[in-house]
Amino acid sequence: MKNYFKAISENIPIAVECLRNSNLIAHSTDTLPGLAADATNDKAIDKIIKLKKRPGPYSIIISSLDDIEKYAIVNKKQIDKINKILPGKFTVLLKNNNKNNLSKLCLGGSDLIGFRIPEHQFTNELVSEFKKPIITTSLNVTTHDSITDLKTASIDFKDLVIFDDKIKRVSKGSTILDFSSNEIIIIRHGDESYIK
Repeated sequence: MKNYFKAISENIPIAVECLRNSNLIAHSTDTLPGLAADATNDKAIDKIIKLKKRPGPYSIIISSLDDIEKYAIVNKKQIDKINKILPGKFTVLLKNNNKNNLSKLCLGGSDLIGFRIPEHQFTNELVSEFKKPIITTSLNVTTHDSITDLKTASIDFKDLVIFDDKIKRVSKGSTILDFSSNEIIIIRHGDESYIK
């Protein structure tokens, strides 16, 4: 099977089928390329754990801010602040509401969930069409450098189906913000600065 496609709307059905069949995909985002799987599927997430050589937690991509309440404990004040930075190059951490179907392998024992809504048309169309959150993590073995060239990745990772927008980005990844308490804490400085 061909494993390298353009990250365009016409190829969304191929990506969705891969995810529904418990397979992994790699795809362009607004930061580093993402390694993705169905965030509710133990079998698929186990493949990510084996490729990354580390257990969760793994952040998820959702299709809209409305979805946050399905998974996390959040109030209007928090939503208003999050609305100012998402979509964007941020990952927002919130407390798990324990009323969702996310895989325990995705959560990795954490009581926090990381949420992303990238500024990237293909990724957002994919999640909307898939109708479930997908895991997002960098494409690399843990402790190794993140892979930024998806064309090369299609040669090195033959089991992955890859969707590439062919835009070369210099990225440190998303900025990670902990919104789970009264004070917003910057966990990782990434591509965007956060002004409190």
